[in-house]
Formats: sequence, structure tokens, C-alpha cells
Amino acid sequence: MLNLCVIPGGEYIIGGHRYHIATFSLAETAVSVQQYAEFIHDDGYNKESLWTMMGWRWRLAQKQYMPAFWDDPRFNHPLQPVVGISWYEAVAYANWLKHETRQAWRLPTELEWEIAATQQVLNPQQINSVEKCLGRPWSVLGNGQKTTQGVLDLCGNVWEWTSSRWGRNWQTLEYPYPYQPDDGREDLSGSHARVIRGGSWFDPITCATPSHRGRYLPGSRASNISFRLAV
Repeated sequence: MLNLCVIPGGEYIIGGHRYHIATFSLAETAVSVQQYAEFIHDDGYNKESLWTMMGWRWRLAQKQYMPAFWDDPRFNHPLQPVVGISWYEAVAYANWLKHETRQAWRLPTELEWEIAATQQVLNPQQINSVEKCLGRPWSVLGNGQKTTQGVLDLCGNVWEWTSSRWGRNWQTLEYPYPYQPDDGREDLSGSHARVIRGGSWFDPITCATPSHRGRYLPGSRASNISFRLAV
């Protein structure tokens, strides 16, 4: 079970823009290898109802039944964040957990992610970026920084998928800031590139900030991309 940290609703200034948001909860940690294994063991890769239409097409075309790097000892310790996860897989996992727990699990929007990540003073010594020379993600259990609300390792260690669209492809930014929740960027259909946040063990520390926006195609996977869930 994922532990939740409550992010208070209210007014926040992000990127010079003022936003009013409702209270939401964010998982304390990224989803671990151990937690994702439950989805695999419950045959989540064969349950079409858990997947978006494009995600199911991707799953069939790619013949995927587990994350990339699942058998790689650098990335498959039970307490490491699960990596090699496409956006489609992250959404399917959220839908599976929603069904299992009757809680409205989902990927956070990029605005929610950024608001949560601003609730800390960054200490480079506690961030797993390429400068650490570790060469892999560290455990989800408290090696990095903690926000005021108790959220761990939002900056560094692994990039995290958000629900938000970047654009029709990797090159084209169609959904810039200021964040507009009703402009289509939170539509989960299609094959748009999606925003990733947080930086990683493979990237310079300049990526490991609350405001840095990355993006990746939804069917792409990498050893430095994971996800965490919100409610």
C-alpha cells in the first residue's frame, strides 16, 4: 500500500502565476519494484480495461509483459523505484490500484507535482543526480529529501511521469505555462508526449528542481524514469 501525504489546498504562486488548487494527496514515494510486481502478478498486462486505447495498442504491438530492465540487477531491487516504465504502463497501474483499493489513484498533474516539490529547501547533498556517480536509483525509503508534508525524493533519483500533455510529439510544445487545466492538457487519450518532472540519477543537478520540465513519448521507457501516484 502506498502512504499518502496531504498537500493543502489554497493559493500558490508557481512560475510567477497565481493558482488556487483543492487539497490533494501525493504518494510518499515513487512506486517501488515490489509494489509494481503485484500488478504483474495480478495479470495487469492482460487486462485491457486498465489501459487507455493507445496504451493497449502499444502493449499488443510491443508484446510487453513487464517493465524494461526488470531483470537487470542494477534496477530491480524490491525497494528501488520501478523504472523502464512507459506512461501507458503508469496509467494502467494507477487504474489497477484504483480497482483494488477503491481509491481514486491517478498520476499527478504537473502543477500538483510542482506545488508539492516547492515545499522544501533543496540540499544538493541529498539529491541523487549524475554528480553523485551512483549509476542507479537509490531506495525509495528516505535517502533523499523530504518536503514539509513528508513527500520523499521529488527532486533527483528518477524522473516521474505526470498526467499532463507536452504536445503532439517530443519536439512540439503545445501546452506551455501558465498551466490551464481546461485546455486539453489533462486528456489521457491519444499518444501525445507527456511531461516528466524531477530529474534523475542520470542527469545533471540542474534538472533536479521543482520547475524544470522534461518530456517523453508515452510509449518510451528509460532506466531513469518512474512514477508516483496521487489521489
